[in-house]
Amino acid sequence: MVSQKRRLSLSESSVSSAADQNDSDLDVDISSALTSKKRKTVAHRSADEDEDDLQELIRDSIAKRDVKEGTEMLKKTKGKSKILKGEVGGGSFQSMGLHPWLLRSLTLQGFRIPTPIQRLAIPALLANPPRDLVGMARTGSGKSLAYMIPLIQRLGGRHSSTFGARALILLPTRELALQILKVGKELARGWHAGEGDHAGDDKTSDDAKKSQSLRWSLIVGGEGLDEQFEMITNNPDIIIATPGRLLHLIVEMNLDLKSIQYVVFDEADRLFEMGFETALNEIIHRLPVARQTLLFSATLPKSLVEFAKAGLQSPKLVRLDAETKISTDLKMAFFSVTQAEKDACLLILLRDIIGVPLGSQKSADGADVSEGKGKGKLKAKSTDHQTAPHQTLVFAATKHHVEYLTNMLSTTGYAVSHIYGSLDQTARSQQMEQFRRGYTNILVVTDVAARGIDIPVLENVVNYDFPHGARVFVHRVGRTARAGRQGWAWSFVTNPELPYLLDLQLFLGRPIKSEITGGGDQVYTETLVLGPFERDKIDEEADFIKKLDEKNHNLPTLRDVMRKGHGLYERSKGKASQASYKRAKEMMKEGKWGLVGSGSGAHPIFFRRKDGGDASAKILEEARRNALLRAVNSFRPSETVLEIGARGNAETSTLMKQRRKALTKAAQRAAAASTSAAAASAQGGDEDEDAAHGSDVDMEMADEADIEAVFDVFGNGKKTTRTNFRDSEFYMSHFQKDANTEKGYSLRDGATFAEQAQTVTFDLAGDEGAAQERKRREMHWDKKKKKFVKGTGEGADNVKMVRTESGAKLPATYRSGRFDEWKAKSRVSLPKVGEQESEGIQRRNGPGGRKYKHNQVVAAKPLDKLHNSYDRKVRQQKKKESPDGEGQPPPTAKSGKKGSATRGRNAGKSVGRVKNELKTVDQIRKARKVVENKRAKNARAPRKKGRR
Repeated sequence: MVSQKRRLSLSESSVSSAADQNDSDLDVDISSALTSKKRKTVAHRSADEDEDDLQELIRDSIAKRDVKEGTEMLKKTKGKSKILKGEVGGGSFQSMGLHPWLLRSLTLQGFRIPTPIQRLAIPALLANPPRDLVGMARTGSGKSLAYMIPLIQRLGGRHSSTFGARALILLPTRELALQILKVGKELARGWHAGEGDHAGDDKTSDDAKKSQSLRWSLIVGGEGLDEQFEMITNNPDIIIATPGRLLHLIVEMNLDLKSIQYVVFDEADRLFEMGFETALNEIIHRLPVARQTLLFSATLPKSLVEFAKAGLQSPKLVRLDAETKISTDLKMAFFSVTQAEKDACLLILLRDIIGVPLGSQKSADGADVSEGKGKGKLKAKSTDHQTAPHQTLVFAATKHHVEYLTNMLSTTGYAVSHIYGSLDQTARSQQMEQFRRGYTNILVVTDVAARGIDIPVLENVVNYDFPHGARVFVHRVGRTARAGRQGWAWSFVTNPELPYLLDLQLFLGRPIKSEITGGGDQVYTETLVLGPFERDKIDEEADFIKKLDEKNHNLPTLRDVMRKGHGLYERSKGKASQASYKRAKEMMKEGKWGLVGSGSGAHPIFFRRKDGGDASAKILEEARRNALLRAVNSFRPSETVLEIGARGNAETSTLMKQRRKALTKAAQRAAAASTSAAAASAQGGDEDEDAAHGSDVDMEMADEADIEAVFDVFGNGKKTTRTNFRDSEFYMSHFQKDANTEKGYSLRDGATFAEQAQTVTFDLAGDEGAAQERKRREMHWDKKKKKFVKGTGEGADNVKMVRTESGAKLPATYRSGRFDEWKAKSRVSLPKVGEQESEGIQRRNGPGGRKYKHNQVVAAKPLDKLHNSYDRKVRQQKKKESPDGEGQPPPTAKSGKKGSATRGRNAGKSVGRVKNELKTVDQIRKARKVVENKRAKNARAPRKKGRR
């Protein structure tokens, strides 16, 4: 009531101010009392300023009202005694001025306190005027909710009857799009409930209220086009889409996106890679200039140069967790393996370390554990199975790896699901749902599931193939240790993949260790612990895998296909830095970094106690065992084979003694040279040279800047011992301070083969461009058209292209005419943006459905006189035309002839074939339904309303 009184008084004051200027002295201004601000001089004020003040006053009053009502709603929903610290007050959801019913949805879903990215992003997105935003935070920090809450708040939580979508969310993968759709519907649910009606408003029914909720549209690949045509023509408010399929619909339907107000690029670094470049450029050209654009990702560079194509206008940068990069609750372990022994190592990891139980998938597909079937104990059992802490996500390089690993693990006895990009969308959804519900314990995927997907209670992520970039590693391991939960990341590293591990070390700024002292898991969150598997266990599992080949005859074939695919994958993936390759060679020569084949002991994770207790005794025992093995391996006898048993001055004995003296002198000279070089570098104060010689302590304890300096020395290819004249106070390096971090975030770091090929292109005076221009002018023979055509084939029947608004040419397969066929078949027209919804769209959402009026009348065909039924049809026609059957001769019976039939209703029919006069229940129900349909059809409102 107070807000209504204020609006009424403000409207009256605005009307009085719009009156004659001569009566301005008699007007009474109460705006200063309402806004608690001193009014400016009348001479210096304008109508625009008054309007701005009025709008600001309304916004402030609405925000204060939402804060107050939100607090009351929170207390009613949870109770005053159950409200935790931080849920009410500054920094909470209710202090951001969210709508009370949106706050209620957040509370019911368990979102109590906003995360840091949400505290910074939500108020900035709700501020007026709208401003573009770039958000970066590590995975699992709540970025999806940070843009979904302002989206629903800005759209008002209600459907707009004006045609045209108002928000667009672009995502790289289908699974992430389904997840965002689910989150958005949960937030918007219940917005219409409890809405108060103003005096004089027409009372609407519950169905009409429900139809006013937000409409969502999911446009992803793998689904039918007809269903997506219907979604777009149904006037959705929010479109959640992947770029490829959305561009297909835009060109096919000639869709207008000028009504878009809110655009979100989620997982922006993946979206702006080469695969989506054409689609995104075309979509961005079709978007209006006056829009609010948001970019969210876990890995974003500091500069926005690489994202300039998104059309950002003075964006606000919200960058959190730039130093941590990954969750502090994530524990990592790295295993040095060979490519041939990866399968055996995976089985050891799943069985002995993670502890995944065996279980067939038949129990998952059975009726006893499916949703909605089974009561009591069966339901409780499925719930317990759903929250199992051993759920494991295995990342492989290609779909061939996924197929092989799925078959191998299923043959072993594990319940396995699998997902890769070319898998059918229905199958992908089923496999993901089985894993989320806990019916399967292992999910084998490619990088398609590395982006944004939130799987509850996922504790383990396994990198079967080590990622070729720090950015991909961050997204992979980000599927676990989310929202404050603990998690493990297990990674297999072969010797060719060791340079990528060193690049990851530079990016994370953590040392590599092969041995640890003491117990506890804290060391796995602070360092990169590298070590091999136990040799005895690997041999046992290798024999077991050979037995699996006998059990499943498809495994050898799948393994061969996987090896061929892995060869192509190795050729196409990006390269590590040159310094990492050099350092990897030195580590393999040193033989003491826990690499496979170096003779070092097993990984310390094998001595970790399951209960988290102290395992220092086992670690100490293993250290002693490794020391003994190293002593045995380093044993060198004083005599060679040629000197054993030789007495006196034998020729062989004399020769070996002289050779031993020469080798001893060479070793002494090398030691003296290394000592002098170390002393010279110490005098010069060049600490980088000490790191270059591979001091173990310096390598483990060095920070990011020191490691960068080390790699710079290796990159020069020369070792200099001259005095360093660098003054640390005035020296400015030509390298960026956090160059390694930005390189890990970069999108152009050899991500695809096309990008690598661009860097090695050798242009000879533009010969390639001249050849293309010559091709455009030349004439060539077109086999289909049977004539000469000019150009490179664009526009011919074999290569049809469509020129879009941005000037780009797209394949004509985008415009196949399927939408025109569907539109004619379903009798639906696509309104223009800004028009009101047609009655057909509104009725289609309601219970009545669409109705049509048939006015066309077609005369019957004339009777054929030559047909044998002509006389009978003439008599029937005359009978229908005569009233009450008059003029027709009465039926008479012909008697006196054998076989003559009596005329009548049942003439010539036996008793069993006479039609029963009594109607059945189905006939009565059908007749009633026909009558009701006729009444509904005839009871339509007239087109023109008459005068009362």
